[in-house]
Amino acid sequence: MDAKTSVIIPYYNNDQYIDKALQSVFQQTAPALEILVVNDGSKEDSRSFLEKYAQQVTIIDHPMNRGIAEARNTGAKQAKGEFLAFLDADDYWESNKLALQQQLMQDEAELSGCHCGTRIFSEEGSANETCINKPEYLALKDSLVDSHIVPSSWLVKREHFIQAGGFDPNVVAEDYDLFLTLLSQGHQYKFINQALVWFRRSNQGNESARWQYIYYGRLKVFKKHWKDLYKEGGLWALSNNLQRTFELASWRAHGLRHYLFRLVSIGLPQNYKGK
Repeated sequence: MDAKTSVIIPYYNNDQYIDKALQSVFQQTAPALEILVVNDGSKEDSRSFLEKYAQQVTIIDHPMNRGIAEARNTGAKQAKGEFLAFLDADDYWESNKLALQQQLMQDEAELSGCHCGTRIFSEEGSANETCINKPEYLALKDSLVDSHIVPSSWLVKREHFIQAGGFDPNVVAEDYDLFLTLLSQGHQYKFINQALVWFRRSNQGNESARWQYIYYGRLKVFKKHWKDLYKEGGLWALSNNLQRTFELASWRAHGLRHYLFRLVSIGLPQNYKGK
């Protein structure tokens, strides 16, 4: 199988995890065409840590921290592959991840991309949860409330990624935003129901654990995509999307804010089916 995939890894002071991430790419049974590590303004010693991989990967430097969306976009713009695969520096892959995804893209050339199941973990080697129950062919109607794709599990045609404008750095929930954009354009993504990605979720500064990320990020996505959500699912879709935002924010907020978010989430109707 020809190497067609550019692997893009955003890196920001991730020296305690990057070895595991890179080794999982080096050990792929279908080698990547190239590996682009985008150093997003890391401190000097963390940047120096990358030098031991300088012969195996392409290191791209942002002089200042610009955020994960722009780091991924920078890698995509410089990538040479037909496909892009994104890997967060604290996640890692099973060795057959790229082989299965590239084979699928060869077998079903009409696809824009594909994604796969994940093992969510806090302690190394021990999964807290395994996510392999997702729609086989993802459509906009499946994503009216939540995203089904984890960036580290995603492989996409570079052409479609660039045409969609990449990740919007002004939207904190940049992955959900981009997936809604691509799905609303009619692109299709198939799910491989095998857990091929280890996705780290712990108290490691993971931004998604903050209520602000959920609340403000999802509200920006709602504002940007509400017309597509309404067109596809009517008032039910709008109500359920907002209900989910307040519910998720309540889980991460504390004190009075927790109760306010919880109250709103309970009060929003969730079963409206008409337009």
